[in-house]
Amino acid sequence: MFHAHHTEAIKEIRKWLNEISYSTLNSRMMQFADQKGSLYPDFNLLMGMMDRINPLFAFIFSVFRLGQPTERSHLDNYLSSAVIDALLETGLLEQNGKYYRMPHVCILPLGGMYFVTGLPNVYPTVTRNCHYKPIDHSVVMMMDEIVSQPVETDFLEYYADYGILANVAAAKGFKNIQILPKHADYIPFIKINLALNHHEGEVVTKNVTNVYDLIVCVHQSVTKKNETRNHDISDEKEIIQLFPIFHRLKETGQACWILESIGTMHEIMANERLKEVDGFFVQSIVLQKMPYQYFVSVNYVQTLWEKQFELVSCEFEDYARKTIESTDGKIFVFTQLLKINKRKNDETFVLYPFYNPKYTDPLYNFASLTV
Repeated sequence: MFHAHHTEAIKEIRKWLNEISYSTLNSRMMQFADQKGSLYPDFNLLMGMMDRINPLFAFIFSVFRLGQPTERSHLDNYLSSAVIDALLETGLLEQNGKYYRMPHVCILPLGGMYFVTGLPNVYPTVTRNCHYKPIDHSVVMMMDEIVSQPVETDFLEYYADYGILANVAAAKGFKNIQILPKHADYIPFIKINLALNHHEGEVVTKNVTNVYDLIVCVHQSVTKKNETRNHDISDEKEIIQLFPIFHRLKETGQACWILESIGTMHEIMANERLKEVDGFFVQSIVLQKMPYQYFVSVNYVQTLWEKQFELVSCEFEDYARKTIESTDGKIFVFTQLLKINKRKNDETFVLYPFYNPKYTDPLYNFASLTV
């Protein structure tokens, strides 16, 4: 259990992270290991390099980035008693017998801030029953999108896990920040990350009632599929469930989402319904088209579709395979940035990367809505 209300302990931890130049250390380590651009480095590769670097840096990286257990004597050698006490007091470090370790989490430096997040499930330091997920790489793209927005007042991070986007908005200059977590288990993470970065934000545990200048969400659809894949759900229902939140936009506000799809007919039907909602202008920008097997091989990514077809009926699977030019049973997963606002514009954009009248290149037109 994490204790975000222990503010003095959190200040002590942040002071220590600043003093050891934790962000710079992380950047150099990732560069040294040829893992630049990765949020979570290859565990075995990094552990194999530990005897080649400064012992202090090796200790910090193995414990606070990779989640390795350590003994009290090593903690005393490299950390002050005040920092050790602060880590124990906040729950970021826990004792199990003679060993101390972070509880299946790490401290991730990102965008000049520090975030406590889950570790990849493929790390040997993570047990199978751990349900904390690592952040998705698309979070970085959404961070850039927030930074590019004009400074306004009211902000909502929808379906949040660690509150990373809310912290970026706070650093950008938004004042009234609310976070709606995807699950109650993530509330302590959100609160501790706000405190760790000296930011203010309100965690909303019920339906939102405010109106906002900017609403953001990353992978709401695919994350929900992963976490509820044994339930009877459909793509259409998931997308339609998003509709009400768009009505919380101010007249000059905007919603930015990063979503994924394998392209079922129900998704396309729901996309068309959203496009026809009065008063909304929809823009869809394709970010990437990745083979399904890539997501299987990189199985620590939060948006893993390891059992995606268990969620849809056979006819949807057949449709997707035929429509998306798949060969040898390969199927593609699309990632897109979606923007919704109430500004008047006659230009037509279609949700999800299936058809856009502006492009004739097959790289952009993956399928026809008339199929």
